[in-house]
Amino acid sequence: MIAHAVPSLPPQPPAAAWVVTARGDSLRTDTITFAVQGNAMAAHLLTLRVPERRAAGATSRRITVRAVRIAAVRNVASRNAPAPNGSVGAPVVAAPIVFLAGGPGDAGTRALGTMPGPVLDSLRARGDLIALDQRGTGRSEPRLACVLSALDPTLELTRAARDSAAGADATRCVAQLTAAGVDVRGWTTRESAEDIESLRVALGVPRVSLLGGSYGTHLGLAYLAAHPARTARVVLAGVEGPDDTFKRPARVDAVFDAFAALVDADTSRAGRPSIVATVDALRQRVADTPTRVPVGTTTVVVDGSTVQRFITDALGDARAMRQLPAQLDALAAGDLTALARTELRRRQGRPLDAMNLLMNCASGASADRRAQIVREAATSRLGDVIDAPTPAMCDAIAEAVPARAPVLPARMTTAVLFVSGTWDGRTPVANVDALLPRFPNGRHLVYEHLSHGLMGDAEAWQAMLRFLGGLDVASQRVRRPVPAFR
Repeated sequence: MIAHAVPSLPPQPPAAAWVVTARGDSLRTDTITFAVQGNAMAAHLLTLRVPERRAAGATSRRITVRAVRIAAVRNVASRNAPAPNGSVGAPVVAAPIVFLAGGPGDAGTRALGTMPGPVLDSLRARGDLIALDQRGTGRSEPRLACVLSALDPTLELTRAARDSAAGADATRCVAQLTAAGVDVRGWTTRESAEDIESLRVALGVPRVSLLGGSYGTHLGLAYLAAHPARTARVVLAGVEGPDDTFKRPARVDAVFDAFAALVDADTSRAGRPSIVATVDALRQRVADTPTRVPVGTTTVVVDGSTVQRFITDALGDARAMRQLPAQLDALAAGDLTALARTELRRRQGRPLDAMNLLMNCASGASADRRAQIVREAATSRLGDVIDAPTPAMCDAIAEAVPARAPVLPARMTTAVLFVSGTWDGRTPVANVDALLPRFPNGRHLVYEHLSHGLMGDAEAWQAMLRFLGGLDVASQRVRRPVPAFR
């Protein structure tokens, strides 16, 4: 068991006492014991009552946003002198580090509870750590839930039929939420960014640092765009830029093609067809003839989009990618069971995290981006299934939930460390390449053969911690041996 020093908690209002912040929000601070991998830690539970939609003014109902704050190891975190915002390589006064989980829909407190002890201690050496449960996640309230309808696995389905069913589910979901008193126009990344600012004001600190992964990077960029002077340092891993909510097929294909080239170069696979040729033949096979595969007590119809989805599901997980060549070999040999299971999951009815749907739709994609996706999907090997059926759902509710993605200024001087993996098809390296010209103090670490779970890599963590501690981290491509394929 890892021993943790019990931090001395900073002065706070009495437990259960509500105070009104300078922003007009209500704050309550409770002292709690928080479990991190089974270890009890002293912490504060911060409860904020904020407007659901700030543009509605006094008529907006209030929702609850919660965060857990674990105090820094003060003698380490406060030993550095102040540095101007945006300086790179200079020590900084330890601003609280706000952790922004992905999804959208993941809870920051849940991620904190599973964080390895050494990582947590290293973060606390750089400032107070605040795990934010974004609106609609974790301990925050309300939680928004709907249902995705089941689709008959035995039927052949066109893309139009799939999109129509998903759009109907989205329309029904918005109607249910509205009837329950939810202002669906308030569930946006912009509003979540203002929740972070409400948290900063409630804490009474001049600036915060941000640590975000996946969707948390999208939210972090939105906060940075809205409040650059209130942002100290920023670490973003697996980056979703302001207009990256819907993925570009060309970028997804590029990740897969580079991966396939590594697989084909593996000497243990000498004499086998290339991975690309295998995928193309498989897609053609199930597209030419409706293919029915028995799974348990049912039969599942698979098609070309099932092949695309099977592959894109793996492009966010390095372990799944290492297993992909052997799985494709089995499919090519005629065993389509894995493909059928993928299709069955697509068609099963299941709970729908409405917060995820509303946030994604509210960010959406610019008209130029949507047109680019359509053009690229027409000739793409993997098409645009990686996001399906979300774009169709967003189109169905566009009047109630208009897309308005965060916008970055042309130049931002805040020190930002971007971290990417070459095997990440969900937030590819190219996303950061497009953003970097706006960030003169931006740095980009690219790790070979890492995928979407960048925060699980020890070397990447050390670089993030150094940067949060005020040290410069040079942009570089970190070379790694090619993993063994299974």
